[in-house]
Amino acid sequence: MNPTTSENLSARRRQTRTTLVEAGISVFAVKGIDGASIEEICEAAGYTRGAFYSNFSSRDDLVLATIEQRTSETLDRLDRTIQRWGDQLGAAQCSDIEALLTTFIDDAFSEKRETVAETIAEHEIELYCLRVPHLQARFEELNSYQLERLESLVTTALDIVGATTKIPLPDLLLVLISVYSQNSLQAAAGKALDEAVELDPRPTVQILMALLEFPNGSCAQN
Repeated sequence: MNPTTSENLSARRRQTRTTLVEAGISVFAVKGIDGASIEEICEAAGYTRGAFYSNFSSRDDLVLATIEQRTSETLDRLDRTIQRWGDQLGAAQCSDIEALLTTFIDDAFSEKRETVAETIAEHEIELYCLRVPHLQARFEELNSYQLERLESLVTTALDIVGATTKIPLPDLLLVLISVYSQNSLQAAAGKALDEAVELDPRPTVQILMALLEFPNGSCAQN
């Protein structure tokens, strides 16, 4: 079940919350969550403290909303990418599957390029939730939802291609998420906070080629 509650809000309030989330990301990336004050977040968003507290009960509440919003947006983009590529993936021949997957993954990455600030803030949030006991359970719940929906989307993509996994799908997803996380950190290193992170699709494709079994078993890497 989707834990996100913002879908029941008015359009105006959703926009206010989105603006505050984006402002929080920009401040978290520079100062970390412990060093970020609500005043700084409000200033970055162009809102008053009253506007903040009419939408979030605390900074920690904003942190959880950030996870929810970014998770939903990321999975929605992946869903759209799979839908766009359905016909091409379904018609893929063994000889061109690796090249096609590379283009597909690159398209998924590039639909919305994350900024360096977003990449840093995402890791700050994860570490913060692990340090704060009362946030850990909620973080795990949101993470479980993310994995559940991601598993559904990847299953759809695998069915289109006609591929099966050599290891349990949940384990494959954890590998892919770890590779993505490390890839994003490396791509963000040494860049300005407002720069876009250019992700290399090849590490993800290499994992897929090694851990997927394609029709007739002849597309896998040796």
